[in-house]
Amino acid sequence: MTEPRKERWAFSQAELEAPAECKGYDELVAYIDVDDDGDGAESIGIVVCRDGTVSNRFDDGTAGVPKEFAALANECESLLHPDGEDTSEWRDVEADADGNFVRFIN
Repeated sequence: MTEPRKERWAFSQAELEAPAECKGYDELVAYIDVDDDGDGAESIGIVVCRDGTVSNRFDDGTAGVPKEFAALANECESLLHPDGEDTSEWRDVEADADGNFVRFIN
């Protein structure tokens, strides 16, 4: 049997009450600013897994996220869930080899 591994996952408030329903590979979306003035007028969504892994896909399914956009998505603290709810916090968890929640750490 493989030992659980420590990961850092993003959770919405509702998910914190039922974490066993979450998987490390659940897809969320990070919105990043891509304009020069930083006013958020030009933002794009990049798919990020619950465990913080940035994918190579934009939220519309298009592949080919440039490295600089992936780096910005990696820094996003607030991710959007498919139901529109924002993540409320990041927590350390133990996950099994299949990406299933085992328990919170601390």
